[in-house]
Amino acid sequence: MNPRCEEFELDPGLVHLNHASFGVPTRAALHRVEARRRAIERDTATALGSALVAGLREQADGLAREIGAGAGSTALTAGSTEANAALATSLPLAPGDHVLLLDVEYPSVIRAWAVACERAGATLDLVRLPLPATRDGAVAAVGAAHPATTVVVLSAITSATATALPVAEVAALCRGRGAALVVDAAHVVGHVPLDVATLGADAVFGSVHKWLPVPRPVGFLWLAPPLRPVVRPAAVSLTWDSDDLVERFAWRGTWDPAPALGLSDALAEWRGWRSAGELDDAAAVAAHLDEGLTAIGLRQTAEARLRPPRLRAFLADGVDLDDLRRALDGAGVRAWTGRAPDGTTTLRLATHVYSEAAELEPLSAAVRAALRT
Repeated sequence: MNPRCEEFELDPGLVHLNHASFGVPTRAALHRVEARRRAIERDTATALGSALVAGLREQADGLAREIGAGAGSTALTAGSTEANAALATSLPLAPGDHVLLLDVEYPSVIRAWAVACERAGATLDLVRLPLPATRDGAVAAVGAAHPATTVVVLSAITSATATALPVAEVAALCRGRGAALVVDAAHVVGHVPLDVATLGADAVFGSVHKWLPVPRPVGFLWLAPPLRPVVRPAAVSLTWDSDDLVERFAWRGTWDPAPALGLSDALAEWRGWRSAGELDDAAAVAAHLDEGLTAIGLRQTAEARLRPPRLRAFLADGVDLDDLRRALDGAGVRAWTGRAPDGTTTLRLATHVYSEAAELEPLSAAVRAALRT
């Protein structure tokens, strides 16, 4: 067993290949957040009052530096859903406007923009991305946007289909058409480098508890200068209209800020893994699992250059989803399963610093069992 496993509260009897869904804090991170909660309880009037915004600003600005952003440009949120909801309820839409998303986008993101379009009398265009995805196919899908498209929402890395989409090319298309580009980066921070200054997006949001060792829930919202006065939290609270972006999202009612206040510690822990080469090792395990599953008949969801280093997804043609779930569960393998937009059973794997090449054996055995069913 990989000795790193002991640093997490993981059941040693299971194969853990699904941290991308909910994240996996280390034991050290869990201890830190509990200590922080106890410290808050000693003086809630200060910790949840006058000191809160300053503490969150320090953490938000530290994250901003990591993603190539300036101070004051990034707010901390409870995750991707909250950040996306702020954008969907704030960006101006009018009757006749179109909003474009690909059909591989995360369902709750699609739903938020569908509701926003319905309220405004705008049109949501959910465009099909053929799988396996290609760079040319993704660019063509966005390139066919309706002339009245005012917003394009694009995942930097899709969730279910684990595809690293060509954000730079899409950003160039959006600039040429005068459309705002919103980037869903839920699977980016802690996974692949992000530089918002050169990305070409108008807004970037994501969850950081998925790939950094921070207790959930912690997310972020970065806004380009023109949008900073425009975007407000979806829930109206005390500082909803503050001129300060961090403060605007800090007072969301009574909430538990302890995980967010430990973001800098999580970044330090993650940088240690990176410096030691352990994230590269995890990427090598992902490539090994990819090769093994392809050899037994699964299809990758994307061409090679669009496959993220530690998140891989596969199409299991002809396999019943329930059969696959039973087989994985029986083998003690935890992986995400679902359906691609065309209904094909999909399997997604995420590797971490505790992952090992030997995990291919129980994983492939479970998949073979489902293929035979």
